[in-house]
Amino acid sequence: MRPARVFALLLVAAVGLCSAADGDKPKPKPAGELPEIKELPNPFTFGDGTAVRTKEDWAKRRDEIKNLCQDYEYGHLPPKPKMTVTRGDASTDEAAKVTMQQLTLKLEHETNAITMRVTVAWPSEAKAAVPVLLQPSFSFGPPKAPSAKSFATFTKRGIAVAQFSLTDAAPDNKRTGGVYKLYGDKIDCGNLMAWGWGFHRVLDALEGVKEIDAKKAIVTGHSRYGKAALVAGAFDERIALTVPSHSGAGGSAPYRLIYAKNEELKNISGAFPNWSHPDFKQFNDKVARLPVDQHLLMALVAPRALLQPEGTQDTWTNPEGVQQTFAAAKQVYEFLGAADRINIRYRPVGHIPSNDDLLDYADFVFNKKPLSEAFGKFEYKEDKKAFSWGAPK
Repeated sequence: MRPARVFALLLVAAVGLCSAADGDKPKPKPAGELPEIKELPNPFTFGDGTAVRTKEDWAKRRDEIKNLCQDYEYGHLPPKPKMTVTRGDASTDEAAKVTMQQLTLKLEHETNAITMRVTVAWPSEAKAAVPVLLQPSFSFGPPKAPSAKSFATFTKRGIAVAQFSLTDAAPDNKRTGGVYKLYGDKIDCGNLMAWGWGFHRVLDALEGVKEIDAKKAIVTGHSRYGKAALVAGAFDERIALTVPSHSGAGGSAPYRLIYAKNEELKNISGAFPNWSHPDFKQFNDKVARLPVDQHLLMALVAPRALLQPEGTQDTWTNPEGVQQTFAAAKQVYEFLGAADRINIRYRPVGHIPSNDDLLDYADFVFNKKPLSEAFGKFEYKEDKKAFSWGAPK
């Protein structure tokens, strides 16, 4: 084995750290001082009550929504650190027709440093750069070395895979290590935003891999990592397709609309307090005072592509509620002339992801291949109380 080749990617750090402690903006009002909003909040109304009427207005409202999501729900997105990428030698599995390479990302801020590790696999017979799927391994420790065959489902469809452990970016349900080691008490983000930040750093590294078309990046994750994938897609406009699988509360499911024994705000903030902003628990018994809900996070992805894979038997993740947030977010897509860039796919399953749905939708987005009639089909009755507003005409 030849020694690894080192490519230094020096990324400019953002000016200053976004934090709720910043002195140049007012401190967010506590839950008790916020107005009650019974239905899903209107994306087309600014905080001061004025209406969104143009795409230029939406750009400003989008920034407002991003700030609200950071101030109240997720904490603030940390900045880019300096990054050095070490690339190992590429190896090809001739039988699987997959080429693999290991990337080691050294992330530095001041005197602190952390490491993220990424396995990249692409179709060995590709004649040009290919789209790439950023997919975390669902593990709570160092990822096991994957085999080339494990990536063949994707590479056979012309898509590369970048697999990594999000626990490198932040341990699960803790505010230690990872990004917290890097920036210390200068940041207030919970794990979901930290994991979104981790997706972004992997994408930074992939921009230096010539076999990868980083402009056709897909982010996905299942369950808690589905939540993180949606946050990643909402806060990085480089991402072309976002696929949060069965992401539930904190992902695509609404906090305000509960239809069965679904995961609620009090459940997620109680069992996983470190996933969110440190003050998120103030909304446990004041859900209607939360100034955002998950359709607004989904709307931040617009007009880029978004697929919602859900299971009708996966009751805890509130699949009926996701139908309502999907319908609400689609109003924004329609306003932006991108109604065909958002879709939903229900299957009669429990907490199980579907690679087939992801690949079919990627083919639609990147290759204009038609979708089956199962895409976009609703499984539940319309809830007319979910929201009464619509896109401006």
